[in-house]
Amino acid sequence: MKKNILFPWVDALLGVVLCFVLFGFSATSGAHNVQVYLDSKLVIDQYINQKVDAAKINLDLAENPSQLIVKYSECGRTVTGRKITLKDNDNKVLKVWEFAGSSTGAQEPMACTVKDILALKPKKSNTLKLFYSSDDFPQGQQFAYLVLSGTATTASR
Repeated sequence: MKKNILFPWVDALLGVVLCFVLFGFSATSGAHNVQVYLDSKLVIDQYINQKVDAAKINLDLAENPSQLIVKYSECGRTVTGRKITLKDNDNKVLKVWEFAGSSTGAQEPMACTVKDILALKPKKSNTLKLFYSSDDFPQGQQFAYLVLSGTATTASR
């Protein structure tokens, strides 16, 4: 029996291409989802991972929003010990809001009063950082910058 091998490099090339195709796909890292509302106005709705820049939320002092509402879902898992942490630009913790009980995130929103946030505004900056953490996700993740201004409330990435 005679084996015809016309182009032996074709088999090697197909193997390399197959490896690139198979290893070129990766699971979505960071399937956490965050939604942020100012009162009932949705200002952020995005998936979070370590590579995503935190969104900016301009808190319009003239519009006088009363609540910042966060819905944070950790891949749909039920978690406990949820926290929202407010930090200044030097990463100094200004306030921690703790939310007891278990939650899947989307059904149990976390509310912080805008009045409390404005009271913590540092003198040297008008930007604050918002972080989320839980018992299952203790390292946490920054999900937004709060920019305290007198302009229209907007959200951007």
